Amino acid sequence: MNLNKTCVVLIIIVAFAGIAFAGTAYGENQTPVGMRETWIRPTQTHVGMTGLTATIRVRIKNNKDHVQYFRISHVYTGSLAAGDKIEWVINWTDPAAIKMIDAVSPELGGDYGWRINPGETKDVAFRVNAVGGMGEIPDIILNPDAVDNRWWPLIPAPGLMASWFQPNEIEVLNPNLDLKSWKGTFTFLLTNHDSRTVSGIIRAPIVPVDSKLTYSNPQATFTDRDMVMNSGIAAWDVTIGADASRWFRYTYEWPIPFPTPPDPGIGIAAAVPKPIAPPTPTVPTREAGLPLGLFVIGGVLAAGGLIYARFIDKQTA
Repeated sequence: MNLNKTCVVLIIIVAFAGIAFAGTAYGENQTPVGMRETWIRPTQTHVGMTGLTATIRVRIKNNKDHVQYFRISHVYTGSLAAGDKIEWVINWTDPAAIKMIDAVSPELGGDYGWRINPGETKDVAFRVNAVGGMGEIPDIILNPDAVDNRWWPLIPAPGLMASWFQPNEIEVLNPNLDLKSWKGTFTFLLTNHDSRTVSGIIRAPIVPVDSKLTYSNPQATFTDRDMVMNSGIAAWDVTIGADASRWFRYTYEWPIPFPTPPDPGIGIAAAVPKPIAPPTPTVPTREAGLPLGLFVIGGVLAAGGLIYARFIDKQTA
């Protein structure tokens, strides 16, 4: 009887110890997205981006039983640091946009958009160009999570940061509008303002997540997948001479086709299926912690052990 009870107690202890150890091991080894490399905050940059434009083509459907309107936004914040933004003015629209009865950004030319009838699917296109930073004023995107340097003698040089956004945000803002497709082409001019040749990695300044890189010129050196989930950020390894400039152009499309081809590795982003709902964690992470299922298993083992011990007591009493 004592031997049986001792075995049960040992089983319970080993089970909980194994669960706790597994949780700790997974939690320590799981690297959070975007933190695989430490970014050191620069005190000076030798290059800047200007002439940023975005040409957007969308197909959108009105699922409501009455007319709806949607319009072009003049302000982009995406994943930029708090307080940072890129402002835009409209260059052209197709079909011709109509002026809205109210304006969110009157200082940027007023708000223009389209009327969409009940059940209608509409195709629209427009081009906007940045004003201020990344427009006529050279600018770059900095990593908001970068830290001051306190290491020596070697530190990483990850290059220029990117920013990202959800291309189908309109569906969250107005669930009655169903975005069927989205295609965006971006251009920018990179200029070296230093008196010497500089080299490093630059990344696309604006990237839609859950999207596929379908074109880049020059061809992207690689697609960076360490920044954010479900995105392949176009990145270029550049060497640019003193006071020299170079144009860049790239295109993303949403949604990603399914099934998708394998990742060719260079110059094009691999297709990532769009998740319908966040999956239930099956392994611990620093964010998710230990899965509930493991606690349930541990509880069942403990309860079973106690019941078994009491049963043995009654049988031997």
